[in-house]
Amino acid sequence: MFLSSLMLLGCTPKLPDCVIKTADATANPTPATVGTQANQLLIGIDGSGSMLGHAQAADASRWRNLLQAVNLSAQTQGLSSKAFRIGGGTAQELSGERVTLATDPCFFKGCGGYSAVASSLQTLWDVQPQGGSTPLRLLVSDLEVNQSDISSLIGAVRKDLLKGASAGVLALKLPFQGQVFDAQGVNIHTGKLNRPLYLLATGKPDQVSSLLQDIQRNMAQKGVTTQELSILDGNTGLQTLTVKSAAAIPNNKGASGSPVRLQNITYSPSNNGNYGFVRLNPGATGLVLATTTPWSGGTTRPDLGLVRLERIPTSPNSSNNLGGVRLKSMSVAGSNLRLEFDIPSSAPAGLLRATIPRGSLPEQWWLEWDRADPKAAGAREQTEGLLLLMTTLGQQIGMNAANTPAAALCVAYQHT
Repeated sequence: MFLSSLMLLGCTPKLPDCVIKTADATANPTPATVGTQANQLLIGIDGSGSMLGHAQAADASRWRNLLQAVNLSAQTQGLSSKAFRIGGGTAQELSGERVTLATDPCFFKGCGGYSAVASSLQTLWDVQPQGGSTPLRLLVSDLEVNQSDISSLIGAVRKDLLKGASAGVLALKLPFQGQVFDAQGVNIHTGKLNRPLYLLATGKPDQVSSLLQDIQRNMAQKGVTTQELSILDGNTGLQTLTVKSAAAIPNNKGASGSPVRLQNITYSPSNNGNYGFVRLNPGATGLVLATTTPWSGGTTRPDLGLVRLERIPTSPNSSNNLGGVRLKSMSVAGSNLRLEFDIPSSAPAGLLRATIPRGSLPEQWWLEWDRADPKAAGAREQTEGLLLLMTTLGQQIGMNAANTPAAALCVAYQHT
């Protein structure tokens, strides 16, 4: 009766809210409100053998420039510093706090007074800082941990996150000459190339951002143009991404933007702005949702397990069974997202919601620099386990961020 009255008044019923708030994020302290400014920077240089190629490259000046940029930025930020060689069972303090000692190939070979080390990157977070402040730490590493097991690193970093720290990553590609290994120690390339290096910082959000941006500027002025910067403070893109375009797959096997009829009720796009509307004709295999239109470029991956897909009930008797609907691929272009779904003709019509929590929405460069397949073209210039590390860090920080998801894409669809 109520819905009939609405129809007589020229209104169409509203669908359930697409963007659902999660638990109150203020239940835990946020990084911006805990701890005091650090006046000391704890610097860790990864001393494992996988880093050797930067020190022995034909143009090793870029590696030296990076180490000098770290020193310079610490000074311009008004920070004292302590430097450590990282990779063994404990962090090894460097004499005179000189990070430029890492220009010596023996630093990575395990000679000339340096013992060989593995990839125990977490030991930088075992170093106890001066009391009273949120520790400010900076790890310089290729982030190639043994067996791609990031659990020890995440566990160590998390201790600082719980004290109010945030995180940021500056990624660069610098000249490299030598052997490139996968996470199992298999040589996948020998020769000259540009390899990724990462500066992982944790501390107060403003200090992390200021430090990494300063290093980025210094390196740009020294001619390093391939750089990416991600600040994982939980406040990036607080506006939830929602659907801006929806279409059938193939596009000519459906219609977009028209009302759909579900359980004898007609719903219209006119007062359901956070939903896409798609009619699937015979021959359609699925649909695509995007947060911008027209879509251009981007990097595509199969389902990465980052998207929660669910049916939205339209009545108390609605089934939550997906009926074979599944996410086929995710594409990221800049700050926008595109999702493709397989929808069998047997799947009942209805409403779908695809949600990505705070911290789990990857940036485009995370996908591009991540080595998903060691045999793929370009694998030698990528980093195994990078995407998992970045999304895991983001999720840890995102738990204390805004209580809305990073993305919530909803669609109403029917078969014709």
